[in-house]
Amino acid sequence: MVMLSDNQGKAPEQLVISRSTEINGSLFTDTIVRQDCALHVRGSVTGSLTVERGAEVVVDGSVCGKIINRGGRLVVLHKGLTAYVALDGPPETEAGAVLKINLTAIAFNWERLARSTHAECAAVLQCNGYGCGIDSVAGALAKSGCRTFFVTNLSEARGVRAAAPSSVIYVLHGFCAGTGRAFAEVDVRPVINSAIELAAWDAFKSTDGWAGGCGLNVDTGDNRLGLSVEEAAALASRLDSLNHGIALLMSSLADIEEADDSRRERQIALFRELRGLYGGVPASLANSAAILLNPGCHFDVVRAGSALFGINPTPGSSNPMLPVVELHARIVQVRDVTLGENLDYSQGGFVKRRRRVAFVSFGYGDGILRSSKNSLRAVVGGCRCPTLERHSLDLLPIDVTDLPDARAARIGEMVTLIGSSVSIDEVAEATKSTGREVLTSLGSRFHRIYYAT
Repeated sequence: MVMLSDNQGKAPEQLVISRSTEINGSLFTDTIVRQDCALHVRGSVTGSLTVERGAEVVVDGSVCGKIINRGGRLVVLHKGLTAYVALDGPPETEAGAVLKINLTAIAFNWERLARSTHAECAAVLQCNGYGCGIDSVAGALAKSGCRTFFVTNLSEARGVRAAAPSSVIYVLHGFCAGTGRAFAEVDVRPVINSAIELAAWDAFKSTDGWAGGCGLNVDTGDNRLGLSVEEAAALASRLDSLNHGIALLMSSLADIEEADDSRRERQIALFRELRGLYGGVPASLANSAAILLNPGCHFDVVRAGSALFGINPTPGSSNPMLPVVELHARIVQVRDVTLGENLDYSQGGFVKRRRRVAFVSFGYGDGILRSSKNSLRAVVGGCRCPTLERHSLDLLPIDVTDLPDARAARIGEMVTLIGSSVSIDEVAEATKSTGREVLTSLGSRFHRIYYAT
């Protein structure tokens, strides 16, 4: 894969594509696609584009320059996602940190997972789109072809509905009495997790005349929400009635970190038996990891979640997902700390040698958990520097003693806490958490930049 953007230095005068290539971003130079080669541009092309005989080119955005087609195939999709920038939160000059969210990368990650299955690929945007902002993320995914979304509650469902008006939306936390009109108003489907919820949903539909469907969630071994397998089997006779209302049969696999292969295989076998009882009802079991690792459990709908945001769905293997977020925080003071000065506010620890320390406007109040082994790293002036134990509510001390150029650590300069050199998964390992915890715990004080290239 080739990744290009307008801020990565001087572009070449002419780009020649001589093998099948994907470009995650826009092209800002004249481009020639050689004979029988394929090119997919996940952005726009602003220079001239020459397509030689037998070549195939797909451009997600638009082509602004001259097109020379010598017998190839060119598809220009004009997706509205390209060249998009939106801002949120406090102004950058007033915020201590900046969070950048790459919507093009989210769209690429969804398409990567969607290509890995014959089932429909839905998006799980619980916890406000894993903390990234559900409206912008849902809009980007809808423009990329995603038709079905799963959210935590009605509030999140409203956000997705505004961004993706024609989508199918499931609310994972189910149905509560008194919320029926809201479900009907937003046109979303509750995921039923208990017999009590199902009775309340049926009562609402009976009195209100609402014909919307619901999802039926079964606990096959995840030990979280859901009907028992026995309850779900007993409810299968419901399908004999007209307008039974069950639009989806679903369950969740245990986390790959918590379950062995035999446990997951038992879950898949149980769910396959239930699916046989619910003939004609679409079924969904696979999460992001199972999409890539276990095609035998894809059924009709797969549910892509944290992998959309760049978190590795296959721990122990290289990450097939593109990184999505960058987190940069501002240096507010740099000073020398001499022997005996206290830096550990919670345990009374003392530094052991003279150090140059940059204090960054970011702390555990902003989300990243404390590093118990002092293994968390930050990038200052292009160099990886260790953080010091322990950071406080809104300050993170970084050891910049060994920087080759001390001028890189100055008041007002930004350091990178998450980015290409420090992945979310690396931060999770350093803080003994998970990528999902790191991402969803990021606070609301940041200046946020949503962009697509």
